[in-house]
Amino acid sequence: MRRDRSAPRRRLGADERLAYLARVASMYYEEQRTQQEIARTLGISRSGVSRLITEAREQGVVEIVVHHPLQTSSALESELVECYELKDARVLAGQDERHEVMLQRLGELAARYFEDLLQDGMTIGISWGGALYEMIRAIRPRNHQNVEVVQLIGATGAEAKPTSGPILSQLLAERLRCRSYQLHAPLIVEDARARQALLRERHIRETLERARRSDIALVGIGTTRSGYYSLVRAGYLAEEDAAQVRRSGAVGDVCAQHYDYDGNWLDIDLNRRVIGIDHESIRRIDTVIGVAGGAVKAQAIHGALKGRYVNVLITDEAAARRLLALES
Repeated sequence: MRRDRSAPRRRLGADERLAYLARVASMYYEEQRTQQEIARTLGISRSGVSRLITEAREQGVVEIVVHHPLQTSSALESELVECYELKDARVLAGQDERHEVMLQRLGELAARYFEDLLQDGMTIGISWGGALYEMIRAIRPRNHQNVEVVQLIGATGAEAKPTSGPILSQLLAERLRCRSYQLHAPLIVEDARARQALLRERHIRETLERARRSDIALVGIGTTRSGYYSLVRAGYLAEEDAAQVRRSGAVGDVCAQHYDYDGNWLDIDLNRRVIGIDHESIRRIDTVIGVAGGAVKAQAIHGALKGRYVNVLITDEAAARRLLALES
């Protein structure tokens, strides 16, 4: 009688068997390796690998998640593209959702858009934000060893959240199984002279040069509104400092540098102290995908689009309708 080559060479206990099945399932579903490749790695037959994958599903080792189509509003998308002369737009249909649910669905929509654009050899720049975190969670793990991920802005002070720039760049690189380049610099320094000195540091200079060569930039659009302002949450600014920034006319940030309602980059002290890619450089990146939702973000999104800091917008219906009302 022929030996079943799909089984390990010695009889395994129940826990060991589940671990073995989990390893096979991970190679097939997450690493996206073919059954033939897995067979060569494990020293078993391809048909044996097929049986193991089936057993993993039957044992509940693998959870198959079916991604149902996300309903979008093509009419609103067309209006936004025409109104702001965008390369593209995606608008989640539906309203009256909890903010957390909206962010998750926005991330899923952004992930699908990004995956369709992603190609080997690309450089992906990324800033920070809750929607970008949800986007990365929704990306299917894959092998893109020739892709590189670059952090667009410095680290995030006292903020220890998974939405911060350094953590997001690492998470995205892990998802794509590629290399990431970190700035390893504070987001904001004491003054403009300190910024110029830090930008001469070799590692920071080379990382930002890679960032400027990004094929795709993924950015959170930001806001200066109390309770939503990332620089206050990260401990870089006190609330009274944030109020002063707002009095200067700032409505949001792309890579944590601020612009006004009409999209004009603000020549303010805060902008002169940020360690990160500058506004002229981000305008030269071919595809800058801004992900932000909620009517509360409409003014910040409006400024980002007017200033051409974002040319692909992924948002929700509430923000889209408010945006179009601002332009009417």
